Amino acid sequence: MDRVDGESISRLLRGWRARVDARTLPELRGVFPRPGRRLSQKHVARMTGVSEGWYRALEAGRRQDFSESFLLRVAQALRLSEAETLTLFLAVCGRRPPESGRDRSDLPRGVKALLEQQVSYPAYLSDVAWNVVAANSLMGEWFPWVTRPQPNLMRWALLHPEAREQMLDWEDSCARIYLAMLRVASNSNPDNEELRTLVRDILESDADCRRIWAEEYDVVEHRDGHVFRLRLPYHGNAEIRVTTHVLLPIQRPDLRFVFITPADGWAGV
Repeated sequence: MDRVDGESISRLLRGWRARVDARTLPELRGVFPRPGRRLSQKHVARMTGVSEGWYRALEAGRRQDFSESFLLRVAQALRLSEAETLTLFLAVCGRRPPESGRDRSDLPRGVKALLEQQVSYPAYLSDVAWNVVAANSLMGEWFPWVTRPQPNLMRWALLHPEAREQMLDWEDSCARIYLAMLRVASNSNPDNEELRTLVRDILESDADCRRIWAEEYDVVEHRDGHVFRLRLPYHGNAEIRVTTHVLLPIQRPDLRFVFITPADGWAGV
């Protein structure tokens, strides 16, 4: 199993377990014989609903098909912090823990302030399924769809008729790239029901998207630095060229901070 900063996850798990006082855990009340201070592997197995051998394999560093739900139960049993839970997931399965249960509107103060203070260019925050969770006022003026209920970039760009008018060269510059991004996301997050639903709805709703999905194998992780052409009512339907920039807030790695700037020094924003 992977090592973290030169230290094995096995050693960390043993240390995390040793610091927990079994006598304080409500999950072990009524257990006979009554547990002493030491939290054993057997106790953790009982609390996580697996056999002692299965938990022992995790702590011994033996690679198994450990599920996300099991690792989350281990984190709860060992009273791991958010950073410790992240370390456990990265070491055992190479990915971050799921973000389920987090309130999308609960934005870190710094991230929210950065978005609100961006007055020169359109900017927005989206989650892993491209739901727009916040946008600055200029984004709403350029793209009024972000002010509608439950705005989603992929649903608008790939399914809404106005997107094909406003995003020039729609198939090559928009649809093929966005579908390639969906392909990466759906394979990176196979247990994300919202992403699965998003891909299914798009493919079921639009024949062009089904055709592109079937004939293409390209994958694209993000649109950072991508230049594309727009024709928006906000600019009197004149053609403009813009660049997207994608940042990942360290406080909320499940979100994308995206802002749009003029390409080629265009000064008409």
